[in-house]
Amino acid sequence: MSLQGINVLIDGYNLELKQGTGIKTYGISLIQALTSLEADVNILCSRYSNNKTSILSEALFFDRPKKTSKLSQIKSTILATSQLFYKAKRVPISDFVIKEDADFIFDYFSKSGEIFDIYDCYRAANNLYKILEIKTQINVPKTIDIWHTTFPLPIKVRNAKKITTIHDLIPLRLPYTTLDDKSFFFKNIRDSIKDSAIILSVSENTKQDILSCFNIDPDKIYVTYQPVINNSLSIKEESIDIFLKKYKLKHKKYLLFVGAIEPKKNLGRLIDAYSELDTDIELVIVGKKGWLWKDEIRKLETIFSNELNSRIKLLEYVPRRDLNYLYKGAFCFVFPSLYEGFGLPPLEAMSLGCPVITSNVASLPEVCGEAALYVDPYNSHEIRQAIENLMNNPHLQIQLSEVGKERAKLFSMENYVKKLYEAYTKVL
Repeated sequence: MSLQGINVLIDGYNLELKQGTGIKTYGISLIQALTSLEADVNILCSRYSNNKTSILSEALFFDRPKKTSKLSQIKSTILATSQLFYKAKRVPISDFVIKEDADFIFDYFSKSGEIFDIYDCYRAANNLYKILEIKTQINVPKTIDIWHTTFPLPIKVRNAKKITTIHDLIPLRLPYTTLDDKSFFFKNIRDSIKDSAIILSVSENTKQDILSCFNIDPDKIYVTYQPVINNSLSIKEESIDIFLKKYKLKHKKYLLFVGAIEPKKNLGRLIDAYSELDTDIELVIVGKKGWLWKDEIRKLETIFSNELNSRIKLLEYVPRRDLNYLYKGAFCFVFPSLYEGFGLPPLEAMSLGCPVITSNVASLPEVCGEAALYVDPYNSHEIRQAIENLMNNPHLQIQLSEVGKERAKLFSMENYVKKLYEAYTKVL
């Protein structure tokens, strides 16, 4: 099972972000999987590196991103219309630039591949498609066999077959929970389906959503579940209490929520449920502030007022290692999301032995199987009852912890690599 000699180009749209996103995590897993299959993995970035001097070009690429001016955005969009001359440049990589603390995740990059760059190409391509519905064609100074976009992008790479991963159709299923341009979202996915040799879906639920919305042969969609990396072996039980002191937490004395603070994650109803609990267990919320985050935080302040600092902790961003400890030390993980294309956080919690309470909608039952307690995400009383049920039933706590670890093993990197290889062989 090998893709040796196959040149794959992956978009760096989310990989360039300093903080994590679900699609960035997916991109990292994709790079790791393709590397294990011996493919040459290349990345197309949109940072600034346009200089004839190698050292300066590399330094500019790894510099902190600057805010793009309106004039630069217009210039980039005009350049994107030039199908023949819109060319990516190789980013020279040497040992001179120290990369350990750089924003760009260089550690995950396949040493066999290369980094290519076109300044602001993703914003330019999206703008061009929104205005004229023209797809941007990019020329890469290397033979590319497969152009794999980690989410739908209106970009083609000359002479390469395209694979597109679709994570969810939330802007169409729950339009009131996102700020996406719904018309752009729909047309972009529609045309990505037409342009792509195959579509990868992260769940059967997302595949069925795609089939419901778009005219596509079901055999063109391959379900490749996102893998969860088991980090439990690197966590020693005796170190958990010591680590949790960093956040002033006690082992098994807090509920954990991980996800962006935005409407679709349904944090508001979790807060309502928590406010009805008669308990001294804290609520820890880990997530960056998304759309309408102030409404959620305002609810916290209204309900708990002076108790806010003592009962609830808001952690906007924590490093990956810290998050693993937070999963490991939590009494349970509560994830009442209104909709998920896949739902990685519950699996991450399961892999570390943390009992999971989650929603009975979308892909979550498909992913979590019999290893979670399910609730109606629109019913805060049901969420509260599930938490109380777990608090009053130590045997259930142990049971969910054990079956959760077994469930998470089904979503191993090994299984993902097999499914990914099967999908790629349909294209090559």
